[in-house]
Formats: sequence, structure tokens, C-alpha cells
Amino acid sequence: MLKRLVKNALPSSHWRMRERLHKSWSKAAAAAPAYQRLQMLIASAISIVLLIFLLRAVDWEEAIRIFRSGISVTSLLWFLLVTFGIAVGYAVRWRLLLDGKISYGTSLMASLLGLGANMFLPARGGDLLRVHYSRVVATVPYVDAFGRLLVEKVVDLATIISVGIFSLVLLGHTLNSEYRNVLLVIMIGAVLGIFLSAILVRYFGDQLIPILRPVFAVVRLQDFFERHITNFIRNSARSLSISVTIVPAALTLILWLSAYALAYIFVARFVGVALSYQESLFVLFAGGLGLMIPAAPSGVGTFHASVVSAFVLLGRSPSEGLLLATAVHFLFFVVYVVPAALILGHWRLNRLAPR
Repeated sequence: MLKRLVKNALPSSHWRMRERLHKSWSKAAAAAPAYQRLQMLIASAISIVLLIFLLRAVDWEEAIRIFRSGISVTSLLWFLLVTFGIAVGYAVRWRLLLDGKISYGTSLMASLLGLGANMFLPARGGDLLRVHYSRVVATVPYVDAFGRLLVEKVVDLATIISVGIFSLVLLGHTLNSEYRNVLLVIMIGAVLGIFLSAILVRYFGDQLIPILRPVFAVVRLQDFFERHITNFIRNSARSLSISVTIVPAALTLILWLSAYALAYIFVARFVGVALSYQESLFVLFAGGLGLMIPAAPSGVGTFHASVVSAFVLLGRSPSEGLLLATAVHFLFFVVYVVPAALILGHWRLNRLAPR
């Protein structure tokens, strides 16, 4: 009765708009589980195919022999120290990207949660969890967090490729000249493409909105587009500025050239594989690209195949590459998943506890 009275009191256009919005959200909600299942199926298939290929192509007996030949506990301790430095660096970067709207402690918790969740969620799902944690704990608006997450991904991609270029310069004649020249051309072109895309979003973001609006209208999600997508595009355009990206980009490059490279070297020493600094940068670059391919969980298969390919290009044994990739993946998994699980459990208990 009350609902009927309210409905009669308000204009019919209001109720038509409300019903359209409800139907749009219902369709989106119904399509989400199916899309997620399809994404997980494709990611798992990619991982399984690549793992089968690696198991057949690599000499496991040689890898086991290398592992048994020398295990350095000291290198493992150094690795643990370096991984903590990586987490701190990510926390500082996330706080910088959010313009100090989040405390250092909360940023560290969010970063550890994201790093750990990325180890078992496909398609870097830990980054979305980090955004959600920042929203709930520090009340950072989703639109702001997602806009800065986009900046972070652009910075990460540009950094990975830049590290690859730097490693090719350091390697000199170690690589085949033809492979080296082709890789340099491709990577320089990719860096230019990233900067060009960022410039287009930065200065022509408003022009993208009228282009995308009819696309969302076709799938009857125009209200969703107006409420969320337009704000996301405009916020991303504001975020992709030199003042916002320059310090986080410099910090990211320092992290990759120092902490990440040292982490790979220490893991290599731990399992008995010799790895120089320039080789570690090239392997790091290859592994970073492998992680960008959606595979479940955490680049299983794609990461290993990328590292093995890097070793082959370096003229090294594929068994060494697979041993290093497996050790890196396992150790990073243990180091980051354990604290992430503790943080997630504590967070959930606090939210469920009676006030």
C-alpha cells in the first residue's frame, strides 16, 4: 500500500528510469559469474598447456642435479630481506599515488594483501583486493583508487620494458645480434606506444566518452556508463599527468633495478644457479611479461615459459631456467601469501566482530 502511494506520488518517468537501472544491473550481475568462469577456464587452460610443454621439453633430472649440487641458506635470508624491501617500496608508491589519503601502515597492509593475493588469483586479482581494502579501511573512493591503479599499471608496463632495454644494452654481444636488434626495436616501439596512449587518454579523455556511450547503450548499460565509466575515464585522464606519475615511476624503476634484480640473484644462488646482474635483469624482464598473460594462478606456466625462454636466448640451459622459475615462484608465494592470509583473516574478523 505504501509503495503504491509513493509510486503514484512520484512522476512515472522516475519509475521507468528506476526499472531500467534495475534491469541493467540485474543483467550485469547475471553475466558476471559466467564471464568469471570463462576467464578462469581460459587462464587454467593456458597454464596447463604451457606446463605440459615445459615438462616435455626440459630435462628434469638435470634440474634436480643442479639443485642438489648447492643450496645457500645465506642467500635465502638475503632474499627474505629484499622481499620485505619490495613490499615497503610498493606501500610507499601506493601512498604516493593516493596523494597521502592513506597512512603508511594501512598502505603496507594493503600492499602485502595485494602481493599475496596476486600469487593465487588470476589476472592480478590481488590489485583489486588492494583497492577494496583501501576503500574500506581508509575510505578512499573507488573511482580515485581505480584511476591511480591504472596509472600504476601503466608505470609497471613501461618499467618492465625499460628494464628489458637496459638489460640488452648491458648484455652487449652476449645475445645473438639479430635477436638483440629485433627485441630492441620492438621494446622501444612499445615504450613509445605506451606514452602515446597515456597522452591520448590524458588530453582526449573527454572525446572518448561520446564514442563509448553508444556502445554501452547497445547492451542497455547506459546508466551504468554514466554513473561509473565516465567518472573513471575523467579521473584517469587527470591521474595520467607528469606530477602524479614521475615520483612513483622513479621509485618503481629503482625497485626493479635493485630489489627485484637482487631477489632473482639470491634465489639463483639458493638453488645453485649462477646468474649475473645483467642476466637477472633480462630474466626479470621476461618473467614480468609472462605474468601479464592471464594464467591461473599467478602466471603458472606463462611465467615459467618466459624465464626458460630467456635462458635459451642467453645460451643457458633450459633446466636452469625452469629451476630458477620454479624457485622464484615458490619462494615469492610463501613470503607474500602467509602475511596476506593473516591480514585478510584479521580484517575479516574485525568486520564480523560485534560493535
